[in-house]
Amino acid sequence: MNYTLRSLLYFFLISTAVCHAQTFHRGNGSEPDSLNIHQAQGINSQNILLDLYEGLMTFDAKGLIIPGAITHYQVSEDQLQWHFYLNPHAKWSDGTSLTANDFLFAWQTAIDPQVAAPYRQLFNNLMRDGELNVTAPHSLQLHITLNYPDASFLNKLVLPIFFPLPSHNNDRRVSNGAFYLSQWDIQEKIHLLKNKHYHQADKVQLKEVVYWVTENQNSELLRFRANELDLTETIPDHQIDWLKKNHPNELKIAPYYGTFFLGLNLNDSLLNNPKLRQALSASIDRDILVNKVLKSGQQAAYAIIPPVEPTPKDPLINIPKAKQLLADSGFNKETDHLEILYNNSDNQKKVALAVAAMWRQNLGIKSRLRNQEWKIFVNTRKSPNKQVFRSGWIADYFSPINFLELFHSNSHFNFYGMKQQKYDDLIDAMNTTTDPSLLNKLTIQAEQILSDELPVIPLYHYVSRHLVAKHIKGYHDNLMDKHLSRYISK
Repeated sequence: MNYTLRSLLYFFLISTAVCHAQTFHRGNGSEPDSLNIHQAQGINSQNILLDLYEGLMTFDAKGLIIPGAITHYQVSEDQLQWHFYLNPHAKWSDGTSLTANDFLFAWQTAIDPQVAAPYRQLFNNLMRDGELNVTAPHSLQLHITLNYPDASFLNKLVLPIFFPLPSHNNDRRVSNGAFYLSQWDIQEKIHLLKNKHYHQADKVQLKEVVYWVTENQNSELLRFRANELDLTETIPDHQIDWLKKNHPNELKIAPYYGTFFLGLNLNDSLLNNPKLRQALSASIDRDILVNKVLKSGQQAAYAIIPPVEPTPKDPLINIPKAKQLLADSGFNKETDHLEILYNNSDNQKKVALAVAAMWRQNLGIKSRLRNQEWKIFVNTRKSPNKQVFRSGWIADYFSPINFLELFHSNSHFNFYGMKQQKYDDLIDAMNTTTDPSLLNKLTIQAEQILSDELPVIPLYHYVSRHLVAKHIKGYHDNLMDKHLSRYISK
């Protein structure tokens, strides 16, 4: 081999290694439901959007809220007047400067009823007489007037629905985050490239980020072991012991501010009976579920909001009481049955099978399982065509009300048919107070109503579960499980 050929080969090998070192391969679970900031609902969509866009506020490497596309903000003493000052160096991926009008443009779109944005209600506190109470006195200034103080306001501003859109360009591949969308291969991968115009581009070490669709956890694990993935979306529950033994340094399990629960359709002819709902809840052994079935550190859940301290003893399971409640409900075990709907996931299937087995063993109830791909499931759970369905909530921001307002009559995420004026009044009161003691009192009252009505059956509180390659730097466990690619290096 002559010198020139050896040099070219050497250069090719070095270039390939450098390119690989600058590409971050992430498992992302199911196919994203949307990459439209106004329509996205799933965590797997929001993770990508956090790489593509930057709002007024964003997350730091440890999941804490920090200024995003702004240099600073000011707030009035009464917590109603908010003044945000945009970073003059913030730009779109096409090189155009980011302006306050880009936020106004995106927010006006978000509140348009025809857009039907799932998170539209988050703008209610920013509106008066049907109009946004937001002005842009300068291209780099955004002034927001709230109707009432909101202790969680800054936390909400990290959500995609508060992101800006390029008012000068309708190409949705143009974004203002650390990366921009290069290619989307449906049911395979989403390819992002570094935004050289990002205001902190000099601190972003990655050149590319590839989000892979990894709906099958076993396949995802195999790809990680083959060095095809740097970060997994989750792990297969049945492999937890093997992973602890063989990949202790790569396995990351940490508390996560979220709760898994079974949704119940209160408008169903069977489930509209509260005694049946109480019987179903009281017959589930959550300790068996988390310790024998899941085995990944999840904490048994006896309420919607994750507790500060674990509950030492299951206060809900009571088989004799469950049997009596079932008898009083009029449920006919010979002719009646329940259907459990869940999205296409090995872990979800295990939970559904375990719950169905407990209902059959403890109550004699026969269940039918139905699974769907995530995108189909997202639409089915909105429809009346369901009975029991896989549900849950990962908090969008750190506040108990983010869980409780799911069951408000006007919530877009009220898939359960929960409608109670007393409960709605409590949530409305929580949204208009910043008094910690009053907020705590109202939270307890709202939780009690949910415990009595049972629109959902809490099963366990989440933990984040990932495999992170040893060569990855900048990854930090955090309660919100947010890991923006801009902080990652290899």
